[in-house]
Amino acid sequence: MNTSWRLFITAQLLVAIAYALPVLTIADRLTGSDFLIYYTGGAIVRDGQGSSLYDLNLQKVYQAKALGLESSDPSFGLFPFINPPHAALLLTPFAYLSPKVAASVFLAFDCLIAAWVLYRLWQLAARWSRGEQMLLLTTVLATEVFWYGLALGTMTVLVFACVLEYYLALREGRDARAAIWLIAATVKPQLILLPALIPFAQRRWRLIGVAIGLGVLVDLIVSFVLGFHVWLDYLRVLREVSAHGEPYGAFSTLMNNLRMILYWIVPPQALMPLVYLALFTGAVGTFWLCRSSREFELRFALTVLLGLFLAPYVHYQDTLVAFLPATLTYDFVRSKRPKILSVFPVVVLAATFVRPALFAARQNRPLGWIWPLPLIMILVIVCAMALRRKEN
Repeated sequence: MNTSWRLFITAQLLVAIAYALPVLTIADRLTGSDFLIYYTGGAIVRDGQGSSLYDLNLQKVYQAKALGLESSDPSFGLFPFINPPHAALLLTPFAYLSPKVAASVFLAFDCLIAAWVLYRLWQLAARWSRGEQMLLLTTVLATEVFWYGLALGTMTVLVFACVLEYYLALREGRDARAAIWLIAATVKPQLILLPALIPFAQRRWRLIGVAIGLGVLVDLIVSFVLGFHVWLDYLRVLREVSAHGEPYGAFSTLMNNLRMILYWIVPPQALMPLVYLALFTGAVGTFWLCRSSREFELRFALTVLLGLFLAPYVHYQDTLVAFLPATLTYDFVRSKRPKILSVFPVVVLAATFVRPALFAARQNRPLGWIWPLPLIMILVIVCAMALRRKEN
């Protein structure tokens, strides 16, 4: 590694420290955080009211209580719990702690998962030079979305770990393990929609059978504890937030995918039908793309990227998952498509410095939240080009 890249990595580490300090020292980890949403769901189940988990009025009462406010306070706005019901069961232990302590414990949990993800990315890059491996990790750490997710108390890093382990298990032919990680990733299902179709495309019936069995088990446990109707309530609240998302913080203008693009070019009434039509088209494309197991890492990478681009609901923090397909694509390109390799330094520079530049220019909304979208689209194009050339 030459001197310029050493200086660049040093600069990335300084950027990472600048992001990390406020995350690790912030006093209020609840207000406006995703963890407040998770705590709300867990607290409702803790108090034996899980059958009303998706009652938005009840959620508002619990959420206001966690913040020490009244639900009628005009300064309070509900951020609803819209994760699947089994996610609420998993989050219930945190609700036995006070909200502030629970938020700190969840941050520690997220940091441990993040460390595991970095370790696994390092392993994925085992064939790279030591300098390339270092650059991979420092690029992740120097990207604001990594620290933003930790500060917000999201489950994105957990789902990232699940998708990564799912890929490794698929690659190694470990069907039972792949099924476990697939079901685990459903706590945030929008990030696993298209990758979940890969076993069907490849006719891996054992994996499908184990996944269905685990899914039925989860369904039975949830139905026994919370009532079967909670699944219908879950679908109802998803429809509500999908149709009227802005009062609940689901702004189409801040989505890092096709939904944001369509928002600006189609009538409002056509937005969600077109989003779901595109998702259906992506599902059909996934079956075609993954019908072969050749160059599996590239096909998996493209599937994950398309899943992010076509999902109905992808926020800024969710774009962290794109580091997995970026790593897989670079690993393929560096050895088999070196002519495309010149794209990646541009991607690394953009991932590191676009967000600080937008912050310095005071362009925080909406550009400060949707800047990863062009990089995701670039990766889709690079991945598709590499795969097409290989097939040709």
